[in-house]
Amino acid sequence: MSTTFLNLTNEVLRRLNEVQIDTNDFSTVRNVQALAKDAVNSSIREVLQDAQEWYFTLQTTTQTLVAGTGVYAFPADYSKADWDTFYIRELNDTNTPQRLVLITYDEYIKYHRPKEDQSGSGGYAVPVYVYMTLDQKFGVSPLPDAAYVVEYRYWKFPADLVLATDTCVIPDMFKHVIIDGAMMYMMQFRSNDQSYAFYRDKFDKGVKMMRRLLVDPPLRMDTTVISRPARVGFYSTDGF
Repeated sequence: MSTTFLNLTNEVLRRLNEVQIDTNDFSTVRNVQALAKDAVNSSIREVLQDAQEWYFTLQTTTQTLVAGTGVYAFPADYSKADWDTFYIRELNDTNTPQRLVLITYDEYIKYHRPKEDQSGSGGYAVPVYVYMTLDQKFGVSPLPDAAYVVEYRYWKFPADLVLATDTCVIPDMFKHVIIDGAMMYMMQFRSNDQSYAFYRDKFDKGVKMMRRLLVDPPLRMDTTVISRPARVGFYSTDGF
């Protein structure tokens, strides 16, 4: 279970030897308690901005297509799409469920857009391709002829924690990284440069460790040894 906003904030306050927050007073606190809340959110935000492909921000969603409409907006919390996961579901046995093939926007304009403009509604069909538009939306081609459902995954950017019971999207095993980041911000608020530098270093190392464990691809070593065929012995008729 992920740690609540209240628990994270109170842990920061304990490290500062400050008065902790009661659940009933959480929304109305001021001064150092309010700063501690801000510091926790700032720490979480910085972790999430360090990489887009944290597994704990990956979401699966669906988009119901509209006949004749090719472009659709991503969810409000969208950060990055997993383009290999766009999949069109079966609709009343009228189509075969299949993965949509990713093409570039230039390919769409060059090879598919003219066909859509020329064919009109008579050319509507089951979408086969998906592409990203220049304004960070996604499009499908050909234009759909029915309300097909497209399923895909995307990485979201979660909203700030607000309520005492709000839970952090970052797993508990990395709670210490959030706390170090929050302490870094608290030291910055207090103009304590030495402590700020200490927690900045700890926080940066913690985020780097998270990236190594969760995001960066594993190291791969390829051999450079050239295999040669085994020599086959032979005997010369001359005795050599």
